[in-house]
Amino acid sequence: MELGTELFDDIVVILLAAGVGGLAARLLRLPPLIGYLVAGAVVGPQAMALVTELEDVQTLAEFGVILLLFAVGVEISLTDLRRLGWRVLVASVGQITLTIAVGYGIGTALGWDARASLVAGMALSLSSTMVALKTLNDRGELGTLHGRMAAGMLLVQDLAFVPMMAVIAALGGEGDSLARELAISAAKAAGILAVVLFVGSFGLPWLLKRVALVGARESFVVTVMAAALGAAALTSWGGLSAPLGAFVAGLVLSESDWAGHRALSEVIPVRDVFAAFFFVSLGMLTDVAFLGDHIGEVALFIGASIVVKFFLIHSLVRAVGYLPDTAARTGFLMIQIGEFSFIVAGAAVAMGVAGEELLPLIITAAVATMAITPGFVAAASRALTSLRTRSTFFERHLAGAAGAESALERAPDLHGHVIVAGHGRVGALIVQEVQRLGLSYIAIESDPTIASRNTDRDHSLIFGDATNAAVLTAAGIQNARLFVAALPEHVSALVAVQHARRLNPEVRIVSRAGREEELRALEGAGADAVVWPELEAALEMTRVSLLDAGVAKRVVEELVEEARVELGEFGLEEDEQPPGEGYGSSM
Repeated sequence: MELGTELFDDIVVILLAAGVGGLAARLLRLPPLIGYLVAGAVVGPQAMALVTELEDVQTLAEFGVILLLFAVGVEISLTDLRRLGWRVLVASVGQITLTIAVGYGIGTALGWDARASLVAGMALSLSSTMVALKTLNDRGELGTLHGRMAAGMLLVQDLAFVPMMAVIAALGGEGDSLARELAISAAKAAGILAVVLFVGSFGLPWLLKRVALVGARESFVVTVMAAALGAAALTSWGGLSAPLGAFVAGLVLSESDWAGHRALSEVIPVRDVFAAFFFVSLGMLTDVAFLGDHIGEVALFIGASIVVKFFLIHSLVRAVGYLPDTAARTGFLMIQIGEFSFIVAGAAVAMGVAGEELLPLIITAAVATMAITPGFVAAASRALTSLRTRSTFFERHLAGAAGAESALERAPDLHGHVIVAGHGRVGALIVQEVQRLGLSYIAIESDPTIASRNTDRDHSLIFGDATNAAVLTAAGIQNARLFVAALPEHVSALVAVQHARRLNPEVRIVSRAGREEELRALEGAGADAVVWPELEAALEMTRVSLLDAGVAKRVVEELVEEARVELGEFGLEEDEQPPGEGYGSSM
């Protein structure tokens, strides 16, 4: 086999550049993404010109996008996305429409004609699914409320790419009437997505299970890769973006816990290599000479993307019922111009709808906004935290404390009550049992969909952020006898436990952890009992197995309790229970 080809040399250069750039970024305490982009700019055609086969490299880089979005789709719960419902659709359509209007105004101000200005608005309206979801993944925030909201809005943006391309074709005179183009595109998109959803829901889990039963790990890996790439190819043939198909396939597969988790573990190493490849290739598109000649226009588009998108997304997410903190964090994630904007601008230039300067302008602005996104999100998150701690107004405003206080005005003063933070699957079950026992309680939920569905029939449920001290105060944490942190995300649970312990040193606190280090952190924050679901499952399996083996029940219970202590579970012993309280130390 002849390895001395130009493409092989390019792959070696890119992987070396990714390794050096990623390591340098880590040493400088920067996100690896920045290192990849800078490395790409250095080895690209505008600088050292070490890479020659750009088209082949871009094709390989597309694998990185496909595999990353497939893996992210597996990690995001499709059920949680469905729960967002009409809110994510309204916010997304509003953001796209209004951003196009702003982009149209910018193009007009620059002296472009109406068609070019419209294309500029379309390109500006799209954010980068790749960058936003990778930033969420790196920060461990995919499962948070703002993470799910951002994922939902990005999914709608990717779907909006289809009618945008139809509009550009109509403007370029290469299609039929606009209405016909849109109708055909919508029908094709609906049909292709229906096939992906059906196969992903029924065929793919069945296939992966059968392949796994054969016992050949390499066969399972190949099947997962084929499924991700097959879904991408299917949507690409239908006129949709290829990564969208992989993302949808991953979302559907996430509903199958076993198949989804196994597929995710197998695809991660390959995904990371190709993702680095993608970002280096993206950096190679940076044209420093163009930036110097058009610094004003580039700065205008960068500023518009950051300021306009953040303002619109924050305002619209607030308008559909989310808390200010959730709205702000969603806006921070989506400030960049997306990779699909390249396709929109490139198609418009190829069809004569826009001038040739539009494509390098969009590419340069997009790469710049992508590069600053991880750092911007981190800095903005720290700023929100600082505002909360230094300003009583912002602490109350961001978490919806005023609304929580208003909701509780009709409730009597509570003493010795239970506070449940989180009204999802776990929290709702706890509340149900507390109600059955006739105990007074307050439940706190930050998801407006869950809150609005339950507040009409449950006046003890308030809409607010349980990680905020003002909301906990409004719920009467000072007089509560039990605080249950049933929050799905570890950082939120940890912060809620810290505030609850500080505001009431005597309250009993129960929380849950997904890993041993999380359990230790919650213990250090002041939790009296931490439930580790995976550990509890192992202990229960041990108990049932030993009982079935004929071991005496008393011996089994002693062994299980000893194992719980050895493995790190902690709680209140029976002789240490506060008198008169009917709660155990584990749930």
